[in-house]
Amino acid sequence: MEELEPNIHQVPREAPLTVALGIVTAGTAMSENGRSFEHFVSTRTQPLGMGAAGLAAVMWGIGGVFAVLTTVSGLEVTVYRLWMGVILLGALSFGSGKRINWPAFKVSWLGGLLLAADMALYFNSVKYTNIVDVSVIGSFQPALILISARRFFNERLKPTDVVWIVVAMVGVVIAVLGPGVATKRQFFGDALAVGSLVFWSAFWLVSKRTRQSLDTVRYTFSATLWAAVFITPVAALSGTLIGHMTWPNLYWIALIAIVPGGGDLAMNWAHRFVDASISSAITCLSPVVAGVTALVVLGQPLTLVEGLGGVVGLTAIAILASRHRQPLETPLE
Repeated sequence: MEELEPNIHQVPREAPLTVALGIVTAGTAMSENGRSFEHFVSTRTQPLGMGAAGLAAVMWGIGGVFAVLTTVSGLEVTVYRLWMGVILLGALSFGSGKRINWPAFKVSWLGGLLLAADMALYFNSVKYTNIVDVSVIGSFQPALILISARRFFNERLKPTDVVWIVVAMVGVVIAVLGPGVATKRQFFGDALAVGSLVFWSAFWLVSKRTRQSLDTVRYTFSATLWAAVFITPVAALSGTLIGHMTWPNLYWIALIAIVPGGGDLAMNWAHRFVDASISSAITCLSPVVAGVTALVVLGQPLTLVEGLGGVVGLTAIAILASRHRQPLETPLE
């Protein structure tokens, strides 16, 4: 019987520093300009929220490749990524004058628990299966959000919106199916990816609701701290050797904390301006970005079918976004 051993990627000697440094610059700019986002809140328009959601989708798509480049287990990646996020977000909170209080921390525990489960499953899934399979499974999130948002938030979609969401999902699925159907060895990783999808969707909806009463920085920091607190004892009890991290692995995990972490900030801010079903559809960009990043960083080629699927997905997302440019009257605290 085939053993379920994770596929640990070997970090190349010549890391793609040019690409990575460019990504770090973008992620750092995102964090440093947190106050700039708050400055534009007075406009109260959906285009700004959609732009933030699109930025988050791009940053999340990039982060998956960094996880593949580490040579440690997915659980180790999760622990270090979360605690790095706590440090970075804590510095951002202190620098912006947004002190974390107990009421904010208390209402963020559920989001933190769901985030911990999502990250642990996701980072382990890319160790067992390829990033394309994980992206395909994750691209079905808008369908879950679409159904749930109608029930929990009374969000209304026109029939044509549903059509464009479906077209976007189909385009993304086509774009990331280049390697073909998963082998038996990859089924376990695919199952982990399905679990990650469920927890990520739940985290999305909980964050949407919690953000009605908390600002971006406080909520993101509180949820990340809760997630780190939840996952650390799990890693310790599982026998994960948390203290033997190498510098190359810390380098890649730091990029995960900065880039997708900046995406978390952008999306948590966007939640107050964009319906959950629409912002979720915008994240269909992430698998396409993951494929392009894999081409640049890992040297994985993109086929014509993948390219055409990406065009279909991006076009559908652009049309969907253009249909929701009306002002939204909900202010951000």
